[in-house]
Amino acid sequence: MSPVPEALHVAVASLNQTVGDWAGNAARIAEACAEARRRGAVLLALPEMCVSGYSLGDRVAMRGTLERSWRSVVALLPETRGLVVTLGLPVAHDGALFDAIVVVADGRPVGVVPKENLATGDVEYENRWYAGWRRGRVDTWEAPDGTRLPFGSLVFDAEGIGRFAVEICEDGWKGVRPGSLAALAGAHVVINASASWFELGKHATRRHLVEAVSREDRVAYLYTSLVGCDATRLVFDGSTLVGVDGRIVAEGPRFVFTREVTVVDVVLDLAAVARGRLTEGSWRSQRHELAEGTFGAPPQVVQVEGTFGPAARPPAGPPYWERRVRAVDPSLAWVVEEGLLAGPLDEEDLLPLELELALCTGLRDYLRKTGVSGVAVALSGGRDSAMCALLAARAVRYARPELDAQALRAEVRRTLVTAYLATAHSGDATRDAAAALAEELGAEHLSCDLQAAVDLHHQLGGQLVGETLSWDEPRHDVTLQNVQARLRGSLIWMVANVRGRLLLTTSNKSEAAVGYTTMDGDTAGGLAPIADVPKSLVSTWLAWAARRHGLRSLEGVLATPATAELRPSSRAQTDEDDLMPFAVLDRLMFHFAFLGEEPAVMFERLWPELAPRYQHDPRAFGAHVRRFVGLFCRAQWKRERFAISFRVTAFDLDPKTGFRFPPVQAPFAEELADLDLAVEAAVAALDT
Repeated sequence: MSPVPEALHVAVASLNQTVGDWAGNAARIAEACAEARRRGAVLLALPEMCVSGYSLGDRVAMRGTLERSWRSVVALLPETRGLVVTLGLPVAHDGALFDAIVVVADGRPVGVVPKENLATGDVEYENRWYAGWRRGRVDTWEAPDGTRLPFGSLVFDAEGIGRFAVEICEDGWKGVRPGSLAALAGAHVVINASASWFELGKHATRRHLVEAVSREDRVAYLYTSLVGCDATRLVFDGSTLVGVDGRIVAEGPRFVFTREVTVVDVVLDLAAVARGRLTEGSWRSQRHELAEGTFGAPPQVVQVEGTFGPAARPPAGPPYWERRVRAVDPSLAWVVEEGLLAGPLDEEDLLPLELELALCTGLRDYLRKTGVSGVAVALSGGRDSAMCALLAARAVRYARPELDAQALRAEVRRTLVTAYLATAHSGDATRDAAAALAEELGAEHLSCDLQAAVDLHHQLGGQLVGETLSWDEPRHDVTLQNVQARLRGSLIWMVANVRGRLLLTTSNKSEAAVGYTTMDGDTAGGLAPIADVPKSLVSTWLAWAARRHGLRSLEGVLATPATAELRPSSRAQTDEDDLMPFAVLDRLMFHFAFLGEEPAVMFERLWPELAPRYQHDPRAFGAHVRRFVGLFCRAQWKRERFAISFRVTAFDLDPKTGFRFPPVQAPFAEELADLDLAVEAAVAALDT
């Protein structure tokens, strides 16, 4: 079995074909091959019946149609050099006609896959002419020129591509799909070659199909169809879609008037597909059942000679929390009771609103089902605590839609208590931002200055260890910061206990990843509502909430750079200065913890996109990758102790239910050495 490549450059094409236009159809196929090759693709998916045209009617029964279709395939073989291409045509075998795909690799036909499920009913009459293939059966087919090829339920294996399979149009719409069994047999790519005609609303259904199949079968799913009107009343709109892990990663235009060939290409991240299979128990279980014969005979594997690829590493793509939102129906108002949302929703509302609804649902039900009367939040004037407090207030709004504005404020005050806990290093900006937000939400707000307690701890601690604690001594830096955080934790616990409230932990996912949090300080609490929300998304959500809910107080929160305010103001502490830009940290977290990429691979995947941020200095970005890996590994012991949290993104770092990482392990010495080589290669590339 050929290894699964990390990346695979594929293309899908829609063609405007005409029944019986043998020369024109072949020319358009040749054009698609040339364009795919020019773009660097090695696998090209073409539509159903693209050689002959789809709407053949009774012409398919004529011997000349079958012979000319095969002659067209033979004539096209030189056009496929360096490519694997799917060509659709009618074939005769064992006394019956079949709607089939011949797979051609680098100028040689290697196998034929017939359609299993015929489209029948409404305008569909395929069973008038064709037979459906029996699943699991494999024969040898003899072409009109005597060429003999494997014919039936096949999976293809090619070096540089790995295993891939083909299903034809209606095959993809059935509950038991041939592509599903091919996936269990090792195919990481499934092509659906279609001639799918247009009807109002059908394209949304196609998109949902591609998303669902790619997610459920753990495959890259390539969908392509014809465009135009080839012979009958049917109109084809030319859908081309590529789905991976439940999302559309490439999509071509429909209803193209100005050209007859449209090619869409994308570099697929097959390493992520393979990793998904390794981590999903139900998929592995079904894979075993296939081997045991539970689903009947598995597809036969055809070894394809030649090497295809390699491709460059797949692009990193957008931040992971944005990836599943674009296909959501914008009419999201149905998910909340009437009257709770003011004004219409648009696409930009989808992600932050879904996040708000999910977290408010979890928070409201946790309190209701545990019998707790409300929550306490240490409101620092920063982003994380502001999000927690606002979510608590919004949860009240969703739970009590009947309340008018005055009654709602009273209910929020009964439910939410906040406290600003100042030290000598706290600034007026954060103090004012915390007070303004609490007032706008209607929360009970408390404040105190705990510097006297901090000074006493410095004195007592110094007596214990026999030295004076000072900011001028670098060894004391973390100690002096942590004292403040732990005293704040102690006081907010006292507030929660006296008021009978659940203390919310305000730490976010980015801090959890690198351990940028004080144990028994800002990790204090029984529930961490935003522990699965990366810092980048915290800021995005707050900016949206300020606009959507009309909260002017959030302007003060967002105007101040994220800071723990634990060092003297003369040292100008910010979170990103202590760590790295959160936009970088959050991407590294996804690639390391979810995609399972080693440091060098993370660097190579993200460097093309992030180079401008680092003024094209690979060593600066390499240093951040190295720092992230070290911090992430050392912080696992902290993650083992975090409060209960809600899972709201594609992965979480909770070791009890999510990412399980050993707290004791050898450092990534060899992997970081590979990172150094990748960095120096990038430097050399800049020099040349």
